[in-house]
Amino acid sequence: MAFDPINDVNVPFLRSRAQIVIRDLVGSLAGNQQQRVQTVPLVVDDEVGEVNAFAACTRDGKALMAVSDGLLEIQANLAQSRANDEVFGTRKLDEYIDFIARNQRPGQPVARPPANFYDPVQRSDGRKVLRQHQLLDEQIAFVLGHELAHHYLGHLPCTGSGAVAGAEIGRVLAGAVPIFNQPNELAADVAGTNNLLAAGAKRQDYRWNEGGALLTMQFFSGMDRLTPADIVFGFERTHPPPVIRTPVIQQSANTWRATGGRGIPILGF
Repeated sequence: MAFDPINDVNVPFLRSRAQIVIRDLVGSLAGNQQQRVQTVPLVVDDEVGEVNAFAACTRDGKALMAVSDGLLEIQANLAQSRANDEVFGTRKLDEYIDFIARNQRPGQPVARPPANFYDPVQRSDGRKVLRQHQLLDEQIAFVLGHELAHHYLGHLPCTGSGAVAGAEIGRVLAGAVPIFNQPNELAADVAGTNNLLAAGAKRQDYRWNEGGALLTMQFFSGMDRLTPADIVFGFERTHPPPVIRTPVIQQSANTWRATGGRGIPILGF
């Protein structure tokens, strides 16, 4: 395990995992929802310092989704830190959240921990590496499942899908305006959690659960305590605070299991 793309925060790898995860999410949706989003592209927002994911519409009414390199980088470090804590009983997750709170600046590249932040022996341990891959995919699945839900729940006015020209993608990414609608955001959390668990149930090895979603919420909750996160991260400007979202995710997951995969009914679902 001398080399692992999550340990190295390899951005091309993280982008490829996002594409694989979105394919699995779409594949587990019910027929009518799947038809609405199966050709919606997932594009990369590579703006330096941007930490966000969002659903959007182009000027000609096509739907798209975006995830930023910055958010993927943070998720890779969260996965590493939590896996390290689980295997070795460390406190790397708390240390990483504190590090970002102290070092991240708006519009700057995502701060990376120093080379000695992780013990080199622990860093390459096979158990820890396996666990961080599971956690990374769970985090990505929740974030993308949430944004995907905005499209099939009809929260956006897009009526078309399919290929989107590069120039149009650039205009959308440059001009995306955060829109806060708490009922829609919480409905997308419920639907995204259901989608995450349904996709996870189809997996042959490790089955995704809500752990990655709660890990993402733990990060933003920590940022809320330690720094004005809504200034540092766009994600916090477009979603309800973690103190509201966390119990919604937990209850959605518990209900999904208790109802045999039916989950909480959602208006428009």
